[in-house]
Amino acid sequence: MESMKNVDRRGVLRGAGALSLGLAAPGLVLPARAAAPFPSKAVEILIGSSAGGGTDRSARLIGPAWADALGGKQPVKYSIMKGASGVIAMIHMLRSKPDGHMLQYFPVTHVAWLFELNKVKGYKFNDISWIGAMFSDPNVLLVKKDAKWNSIDEYINEAKKSRFPFTVSVSTPMSAAHAATVLLRERTGANLKAVAFGGGSGARNAVAGGHVSACMAPYWSAMHVFELTKAIGIFQPKNPAPDLWTPVPVNDVLDVKMPNLEEPYAMYCSAAVKKDNPATYDKLVSTWGQATKSETFLKAAETQNLTPFLKEMDGDACTKFMNDYLEMLAEIKPAMEADLDNM
Repeated sequence: MESMKNVDRRGVLRGAGALSLGLAAPGLVLPARAAAPFPSKAVEILIGSSAGGGTDRSARLIGPAWADALGGKQPVKYSIMKGASGVIAMIHMLRSKPDGHMLQYFPVTHVAWLFELNKVKGYKFNDISWIGAMFSDPNVLLVKKDAKWNSIDEYINEAKKSRFPFTVSVSTPMSAAHAATVLLRERTGANLKAVAFGGGSGARNAVAGGHVSACMAPYWSAMHVFELTKAIGIFQPKNPAPDLWTPVPVNDVLDVKMPNLEEPYAMYCSAAVKKDNPATYDKLVSTWGQATKSETFLKAAETQNLTPFLKEMDGDACTKFMNDYLEMLAEIKPAMEADLDNM
């Protein structure tokens, strides 16, 4: 018979072996493993459009302030992942590990269309969770600096009489700019043709170079062509930056009613982050709010003329805006889809 000494020794060895395999020996209670602190590495923000465009430029303004608020040792980083109008970046983010380290930044209007048109195959609206929006960019109609039109009503009146369509550049098919152009065409009866350029920069450069008669664009995002163009109409009741362009509010001069058209730029993550790691999601939301109010961000925004366009929206406000936007545009979706054959 084995001695008690050997039995005790072997029992200890069995317990140690179980622990080395991550298994508890019978009757042994292990301490709970502490969750890894968030962030444990750099938070990555995916940009689903071209480098240097309005989405990319505005996203980078918040990075330093948000990194400070998050308290991580590594800064917020950015990855350009354009393609398929932002769908590639969206799916990459949705398929990532739901630990809060991978996010996406895009206009709410564009996100709405991606899901509405079923471009994000296998996913729905409720598969993302909004963190918040920091600014909203109103739509304006741009023409070349030396164009004869100084107000949108002059442009529309001439387009109504023209046998040939007036070309209007837009960023991409089914974008907010495309929607605004179709709304303007449908409600005024003007002979307008939307021409997509595969990105906002290309669309604005097209009007600056005189390749199209006008461009529908978000105000702040189009500032890189400020010296070469003029804005002749804004789709809001008030110009937020009268010291920059001086567009007339469209409803002050047109004989039809146009809705307010703007593009809130928002940060969001996979809904799985909120579900599986609620503390992480709450930290993303709270630190986002801190960052957008910080002196670091506000100074950066001022250097880029973004201050007049700052507009905070929480997750609920982003969802409501998206739903209202889709409801408003339901009337023109068939007309927008009909445009696709000629784009």
